[in-house]
Amino acid sequence: MEQLLNIAIFMPLVGALLIAIVRQEKFSKILSIGISSVVFFIILYLFVSFNWQTPGFQYVTRFNWIPSLGISYHVGLDGMAISLLLMTALVFVVAFLWSWKVEDRPNLYFTLFLLLETACLGVFSALDFFLFYLFWEGMLIPMYFIIGMWGHERKVYAANKFFVYTFFGSVFLLLGLASIVVYGYVMTGKLSFDYLFHLGFSYPIWLQTAAFLLFGLGFAVKIPMWPVHTWLPDAHVEAPTAGSVILAAVLLKMGTFGFVRYSLPLFPEASKQFIPLIFFLSLVAIIYTAMMAIAQTHIKRLIAYSSISHMGVVTLGTFAMDLNALNGAIYMMVAHGLSSAALFMSAGFIYDRVHSYHMDDLGGLARYIPKLAVFLMISGLAGIGFPGFAGFVAEFLVFLGTYRNFPVWAFLAGVGVVLSAAYFLYMYKRVMFEEETLSEYRLEKWKHIKDLETHHAISFLLITIYALLMGLYPYPFVKIVEQTTKYVLGG
Repeated sequence: MEQLLNIAIFMPLVGALLIAIVRQEKFSKILSIGISSVVFFIILYLFVSFNWQTPGFQYVTRFNWIPSLGISYHVGLDGMAISLLLMTALVFVVAFLWSWKVEDRPNLYFTLFLLLETACLGVFSALDFFLFYLFWEGMLIPMYFIIGMWGHERKVYAANKFFVYTFFGSVFLLLGLASIVVYGYVMTGKLSFDYLFHLGFSYPIWLQTAAFLLFGLGFAVKIPMWPVHTWLPDAHVEAPTAGSVILAAVLLKMGTFGFVRYSLPLFPEASKQFIPLIFFLSLVAIIYTAMMAIAQTHIKRLIAYSSISHMGVVTLGTFAMDLNALNGAIYMMVAHGLSSAALFMSAGFIYDRVHSYHMDDLGGLARYIPKLAVFLMISGLAGIGFPGFAGFVAEFLVFLGTYRNFPVWAFLAGVGVVLSAAYFLYMYKRVMFEEETLSEYRLEKWKHIKDLETHHAISFLLITIYALLMGLYPYPFVKIVEQTTKYVLGG
């Protein structure tokens, strides 16, 4: 069964090579959907077979890669990783389905997305620092070209900003990794990049503090946390729809994943020391960016700011030092991944039909594209944590756990929940109703707008079903996540 994980990680890479060799449009599209679907079912099988009562990592593969440097190919999954892998695999299936009608350089387009899928799966699976960093950096290149080649008017600017910001953070992450590897060598005489090897260390507080800051800056840029968040709205606005879907659903989760996987267990004392700072930055992100979302008239920019606000809830729960809060934070990673993907798909569909993201150019669309109106409402309700969806369970756990130890912070962060409902309902009203603001010419023109096609509807249904399943029957999903939180918090 261990080999299934390796197959899932590298199958998209093989598919990318086949597309590069064959270079036939229809073959590229069918192969991409087929491979991503196989990967999803493999990971679904691993998810169903996962034993949440067994501590530690499962489906582990390890062999020496560069023995002289202590580098190995070491992968495995815990409850958090398998949950994020399943969401990632599903979102890539959706992205490929959504891109069925891409006509601009489709072979290169699907090749880059398949390479990106391998990198994303690798980040969540790696148990070797070198391997983790290799996948972490490998993700930047395909996403850079996806934004820069298939984006909108300011695509090159947005791609460069995305690359510079994230690469800047990665440099600090590399320094953090180097610091603990060198310390391990000095203390034991053994050079090792193995995660489990370093997990057994009790680092001195000075090293914990320094490494936490280095790791933290790298992760904070990726999330992104305030004030290193400014690259995200530009990247989302200019990226193609599938690019925004992957960026919001998967890439942002790598930062919060890093905090849970590395910062909390490796630097526990420093993590407690920096709780006030993390809470302050999280609270600013939750409230400030939610207010920024309310001020937007560009629907993609509004959704981008809402993502930053929701990720603030994740970082708040991560550092609340409570089992329920951390369960909720990891749950929120998956829940937000699903809802944000659906929201960006909705925005992309509107642009494809109306050729504008600006609310001033929209209004009254519910009459002409009612199917999209329904799915946009469902996506928004999932995003604001409406009962019955995964986001509700996630937010409930985060605020429950945070309130236990930090009631004032939990109360202040709760303001963000109210604001999220405000900006979504405002956007929905402006986009789907308010026909009186439109000219007769535009209303006449919109009578010919085509509603959702089959590949759009399937994409929405896959995400909606998953979000509802996690919201209506959260028990197995929470128990799997709890397998990680118990060893992270020492429970």
